[in-house]
Amino acid sequence: MPELLVVRLHPVAAASPGESQTAPPQAEWLLVDSSGARRGNVSWGSLNDAAEQSRTHKTIVLVPGTDVLLAEPVLPVKSSGAKLAQVVPFALEEHLAVDVEDMHFAVGKRGSAAGTPVAAVARARMDEWVDLLKAVGLSTDTIYAETAVLPTVTGAVAVLIDGKRLYVRRENQPGTVIEVEPLIEALQMALASGEESREHVTIFVSEEDYERERELLEGLREFTASLQLKLLPDGPLPLLATNILHSGAVNLLQGPYAAKTKLNVSFAPWRYAAILAAVFVAAHVGVKSWQYFHYKKVESVLDAQIAETFQQALPGAPVPDPLEARRQVEQILGQLRGTGPTSGMLTTLAMLSEAMAQAPNTNIEALSYRNNVTDLRVLTPSVDSLDKIRQIAGERGVTAEIQSTNPRDQKVEGRLQFKKAGA
Repeated sequence: MPELLVVRLHPVAAASPGESQTAPPQAEWLLVDSSGARRGNVSWGSLNDAAEQSRTHKTIVLVPGTDVLLAEPVLPVKSSGAKLAQVVPFALEEHLAVDVEDMHFAVGKRGSAAGTPVAAVARARMDEWVDLLKAVGLSTDTIYAETAVLPTVTGAVAVLIDGKRLYVRRENQPGTVIEVEPLIEALQMALASGEESREHVTIFVSEEDYERERELLEGLREFTASLQLKLLPDGPLPLLATNILHSGAVNLLQGPYAAKTKLNVSFAPWRYAAILAAVFVAAHVGVKSWQYFHYKKVESVLDAQIAETFQQALPGAPVPDPLEARRQVEQILGQLRGTGPTSGMLTTLAMLSEAMAQAPNTNIEALSYRNNVTDLRVLTPSVDSLDKIRQIAGERGVTAEIQSTNPRDQKVEGRLQFKKAGA
């Protein structure tokens, strides 16, 4: 599974007089897989160290929840895009202590609830984070508030204790963070008081914080409906990282801070496939080119054959282009088959074949066909045989005329002319 790097930024606190001037860790980071399961140990150190890891992994950055306000205002349902961005500042104006012009607002996707997830942060703080990440070369397209990825516990209040900060999340409500000392006062602010309003509470706490506040935490059992204490051997980051993928957190990198898409595709893993594809393309183009020139050659040969056939069919006529020559030859063949506008020679020959069968001892001595008119010269035993041929022609829709009869060699030489009726 592809690994995901989760980097949690720490608030920068000024050292009190007399305290060591050693710089506290700027961040902690952890690798998780695509399901949120941790891959390795939590690391602490400077952002430069985290940036080294981010060069080979998709990175999500968590910023301090103390600087981000999470809310779910009810906004106009039809508002979206630029219009929604214009409405949000006015919906949260009463909850902000600074001018909305100095704030950056990020909007999430609406869920089943009536409200719309919104994250608000001072532009100056947002600029500080973006510049810090850029300075160390840590590239990311996702920044969440750590309060947006707090765990939720069904039917209970989830409380995360992290040093001097107390994180609280109730079902169907955004997460919050409280910075109040001592811890007992922060817990009193976070949890309901009174017998009738006792809540079920689950507290996530590091082993170090638990040992320091053991008596206080165990004593909470008297003031809650139920209490579960879950120790975090490696601190809060594994818990937050596990919850990232299904938290529905709002990405702060929106509007002027939206990450620019970079096309960073390495050609190396695909070079063999690309080379093979190029070979196939070249082979395909080569085959198609050969087919084109081959068929052009075949076409030239066919054009020459069409011209030769046309000259044989119409001697002395000028040879037109191949398509026109083909049209003219097909027209003549259609006439011969009797499919043209006038009767064809084949129609007359079919009629003569039937007539000759009924006029025995009749021989055809000459036959000519021109302009749908057939002239016939026959030698027949008698004039009756000529008349028989004429009658059969009439029955077949052909007009027949006996033009002359002459005795010859004890037979009759007759001349007939045939035309299709209506010609």
